[in-house]
Amino acid sequence: MMVTRQSELHRVLGRMADELPSPEWVALVDNDGLIVACIPEQPAIDQERISAMAAASMIMGERVLGEIEGGQMRYSSIAGSRRQLLTVMLSRDRLLAIGLGPEVAAQATFSALTRWVPEILAVLKRSFVMG
Repeated sequence: MMVTRQSELHRVLGRMADELPSPEWVALVDNDGLIVACIPEQPAIDQERISAMAAASMIMGERVLGEIEGGQMRYSSIAGSRRQLLTVMLSRDRLLAIGLGPEVAAQATFSALTRWVPEILAVLKRSFVMG
């Protein structure tokens, strides 16, 4: 089987999801607000909603940090009584949207993120031959 950027992203996101505390989804979102890859492919919440809300949380977070002179945004966590959205800035044009249970502390994801984010970025930079 030929390895594609998409298959590699799914592999890496899946491995990262295995190390996260029971994620409902792990989605890579681009700067146009579109999902590049998502684990699972059919999450409980529609992919378009996930990507739109990840983009909205990034915009809100950047605005808040600008007002309080908080520096460059790294992540935001918006938690409700049923689930939370953790949005992690990978680069200026890519972010991760992770759906978690309401009881999960954002810090509980840092070990898996530290391990897998560099690999996600490497896959995004790698050239893949179209065949």
